[in-house]
Amino acid sequence: MNKPIPTALFSRFRGSRRRMIGVVLPIVLVVLTVLTGLIVAQVRRSAVDERLAANATETVQLDSAVQTVLRWCEARIVNAPFDTAVVAPGMTTPAWRVAANWTTTTNSLDFSGAGLLPGIDPSPTCVIEDATCELAPPISPTGQVTTGCNGIDPRWRKFRITARVSVPALDMVGGSRFMFAQSEMRVFTD
Repeated sequence: MNKPIPTALFSRFRGSRRRMIGVVLPIVLVVLTVLTGLIVAQVRRSAVDERLAANATETVQLDSAVQTVLRWCEARIVNAPFDTAVVAPGMTTPAWRVAANWTTTTNSLDFSGAGLLPGIDPSPTCVIEDATCELAPPISPTGQVTTGCNGIDPRWRKFRITARVSVPALDMVGGSRFMFAQSEMRVFTD
């Protein structure tokens, strides 16, 4: 009833089983290598995304602060157009590009101690150019050319305002990042 099974049949299965065991290790290593590569790529991507988000945040903070300073300077001109510190417009170099115009309070408006936003330099400044001579004559209430700059009515004034704020740059040793904003105002003083 019980017949013995030929041993040749068992030997054939045992041989193929041994060959299959040697294939599993390389397959598992390849899968682990692929998964490790995907994880490393995702970590790098998240680090880049974090740096981009930090840069965007810094840019928005600086832009908000410089726009606020620009409005302060415009308000100063509206309140006291003749008592505002102004510089002559540069012939070859714009006045806001001259470093000396930013360092002295006789040439710039310095809002020292004005805490705009956390991390922003607490001393934002403005350089205001008197650009009245850029107006095209005749500009007067009566349309008549008068004795002002280029024949412009002396009650008309034109100002070019440049505001600057800075923030310490963490990626540059001892460096700062600056944000500038500029506007022009035409004022009729009576």
